[in-house]
Amino acid sequence: MIRLYKYSRFECKGRKNRDRHVSARGLASLASVPVLLSARTRCMESREGVVRERRPASSASGTSGFTLLEVMIASMIFALLAASMYSVFYGALKLREKTYEAVEAGLPKDYIVSLIKRDMTSIMAPVGLLAGAMIGEIEEEDSFRRDTLEFYTASGVVNDYDPWGDIQKVEYYLTDIETSSGTDGGSDLDNLRDRTTSYGATTGSDLVRVVTRNLLASTVEEPEEVRLFSDVESLEFSYYDGEYWQDSWDSTVEDNECPEAVLMRIDFFEDDDGIRPQPIELMCEIVSKPAQDQTGGDA
Repeated sequence: MIRLYKYSRFECKGRKNRDRHVSARGLASLASVPVLLSARTRCMESREGVVRERRPASSASGTSGFTLLEVMIASMIFALLAASMYSVFYGALKLREKTYEAVEAGLPKDYIVSLIKRDMTSIMAPVGLLAGAMIGEIEEEDSFRRDTLEFYTASGVVNDYDPWGDIQKVEYYLTDIETSSGTDGGSDLDNLRDRTTSYGATTGSDLVRVVTRNLLASTVEEPEEVRLFSDVESLEFSYYDGEYWQDSWDSTVEDNECPEAVLMRIDFFEDDDGIRPQPIELMCEIVSKPAQDQTGGDA
């Protein structure tokens, strides 16, 4: 009985110790529960923080597109830029067309002026077999000058196709404007300008250059007529005799001499836009003089 008692006593003591250990473990486990809970809470909070931190980014990426108002404003700005670029490009094209037209209009004008200058600077002295008289007459019509000039010049072009020499007879005068499509001669100087106004009527006169190449023809030949300028208002010639400017000249009464210089002026009517072209003034010195023999007469 004593053993049993002791055993039971020791057994009871072991049970107490075991219960004590169990309670200690329970307490330790219970004590660790808040730690685990706090760690888990911190982990969850950290995860939630990451999620919370990531949510603005996802929301920002979701609202990164343009609104309808922004798209409309951008479209209006692009339309304004396109319109301004088109206006600049259109203006450049119009300026190019006007420049091209001005150049095209100036080319035949410069060529005609050079042709007239070559004729006048090469005027032959009115003596010899081929050279004839130089006659310039003044004519007036409705307060406008319509002068004529006839002379012989050495400005003829010598080539392999025409059997003529360089001396030719040239005459300048004004005639009624030509309303047909052109002359039968087909010269390169024909039909260079439009000879009608916007109202369908013709104005002014044509400046004509008449050339006779064959000066030794046995029969009368038709001279070559070329219309140089149209819409001409007046044509004036002046002749310098060394002291004064004369309105007319006749070498048959001037001892077969040519003037020292000839001044030519061409005035034009207004064009369709109401702009009057600049007049053409051309002064040419005549260097050809009749040869003098030893007795003082013309050779």
